Amino acid sequence: MKQWLTKLIILLCVAGSLLLGGCSGWQSGRASSGSAAVAPLAELCVYGEHALLWLADDGTVGQDGWLRHFMLHYQAPTGQEGAAAAANEPASQEIICGDHVNQGLCLYQLAAGSYTFATADMLISADEDFIPLEGYTLPRDGLRKHWLFSVQQGLLTLTIEETSNLPTGYYDIFIDVGHGGDDTGAVANNYIEAEENLRSARYMAELLTQRGFKVTLSRNDMSIPGGSGAEDNPYLAGARVDSAYTSGASYLISNHLNAGDGQESGFQIYTSVLADNSWAEAVAEQFIALHWYANDSNSGLVGDGLYKRWARDNYHTGRDYYFILRETGGYALAPYRYKVYNDEMKAQLRRGAEGILLEYLFLDNRIDMAYWQLHYRELVEAAVNGCCAYWQAGE
Repeated sequence: MKQWLTKLIILLCVAGSLLLGGCSGWQSGRASSGSAAVAPLAELCVYGEHALLWLADDGTVGQDGWLRHFMLHYQAPTGQEGAAAAANEPASQEIICGDHVNQGLCLYQLAAGSYTFATADMLISADEDFIPLEGYTLPRDGLRKHWLFSVQQGLLTLTIEETSNLPTGYYDIFIDVGHGGDDTGAVANNYIEAEENLRSARYMAELLTQRGFKVTLSRNDMSIPGGSGAEDNPYLAGARVDSAYTSGASYLISNHLNAGDGQESGFQIYTSVLADNSWAEAVAEQFIALHWYANDSNSGLVGDGLYKRWARDNYHTGRDYYFILRETGGYALAPYRYKVYNDEMKAQLRRGAEGILLEYLFLDNRIDMAYWQLHYRELVEAAVNGCCAYWQAGE
């Protein structure tokens, strides 16, 4: 059935007709918003490597919210490479997204070329004052995808180009080093969490760099970039959250050790309440393969050692408790506090890093810390293996 529909779409495009927002004459110019019914775009954001689209409800579209189902219409790039791409990429394809923010349109799976969008037999349009949004995917097989959302002839358009290098100032992965400066984190048995977090983060950066990723850390020593003000307020320009945005990273990994009553033991992994469990499950699988075990004692447990922790004042309404996950994920996760302090960054907030917070073990447990001293490298290696498996990159 799908093959028959694809052939019909191609025939109708050639004949100059419109079907599901398709357009005629790809090479001579795509259909404009004035030649067919349009559905106005309300908002667009990118979480990690997945794009999410919201439509305005103006009484004609019938959809108010994040689109789970739409059509992509493809135009290959010009030249020999474009001809090869056109032969392998369908002129139109149906996109069905999941219910979580990390299950939107997968940007790294798209072929080089340009795309327009349609839903309910209408092309998706965007205002002329739409500010272009761009970024880069992780490298896979030596190549990244440079993606750019813009407006062409009144239509929302996505352009994909392949590239081997990131521009200066862009990074693939932002490694958050928990605590630092006057904030020591947990302290017990002559161990300081901020120091141990730095040790694990440095090794993690080394491993990820070896796998071809461009990596940056939230701090490189025990001080906090941005000075004393940034220690008190991580939302200021140049502070921890702001650095995650300006890095352009697709993913954020926050490194921590836990603390309890001295008796708790094992790992805990946190991901956004609006994301699924896939990333956390991939890392947990690697920890368990090391015979390191999960801790299930905290609130928000969703799986063995896996957690979703909602904000205390907004339980189960889609806001994360941990600011490093909530405030760095862009509009997909409603970064309220960062927006308050950085109103001029509103356009940049349309993209954010998909994040994970790792509590490797309990610093105030003597047995856990004895294991950490002997095996912290293996635990960090396991975390990296799980991350790469989830990303389908760097393996």
